[in-house]
Amino acid sequence: MTYPGPPNGPRKSALSSPAVLIAIIAGLVILIGGVGGAMLWADNQSDDTSQAASSSSSAASESPRPPDSTVTVTQAPTDRAAPPQTQSPVPTTSHPAPTVSGADWQGFGEAGARCNADDAAVFIGYTSRSKVVICQVGSDSTRLYYKGFADGQGKEISYPSRSGGMFTATAEDGTVYRVSTSSLTISQGGEQVADEPMVEAWTN
Repeated sequence: MTYPGPPNGPRKSALSSPAVLIAIIAGLVILIGGVGGAMLWADNQSDDTSQAASSSSSAASESPRPPDSTVTVTQAPTDRAAPPQTQSPVPTTSHPAPTVSGADWQGFGEAGARCNADDAAVFIGYTSRSKVVICQVGSDSTRLYYKGFADGQGKEISYPSRSGGMFTATAEDGTVYRVSTSSLTISQGGEQVADEPMVEAWTN
């Protein structure tokens, strides 16, 4: 028994059609092109990022640094060494030292007979009751005054007279005081009311 063959002869494969082959090739080309384009785009993006980072780093490293702050120290000019000052010698007045116990060149302490200011004594003496000092004003030997101290009271009499080693001072009430290196005598109304021997006395 004979089977009839396919009508119009044997069938042809679809892949053998030129249109199908062209379509497949075109698809492959498009696919390859798409993959290659995607890879190229990714490479470009990576390069751009690297360039941007490099540019940023370079910009940061090349950015101008602030100038270093400097401190200027100004040294004060050193004064030249001043020449040593020579002080004028202070004039000193030499006063003879009295030979009376407890006295200096002005007399006794504050509680006794003592010259005023810087006046020097020309007579110093004391008895068992009284202390007496005759003082000279400055360098004028004609200007003298009497300073006496007895029984807790002091007395000052201006311008006593001098005769050798004797000094005579007359108070306002008329009382006369005469002092020497030997004694102190006191007279009132022409009568002597006291005669006190000197324990120690000195005159200049």
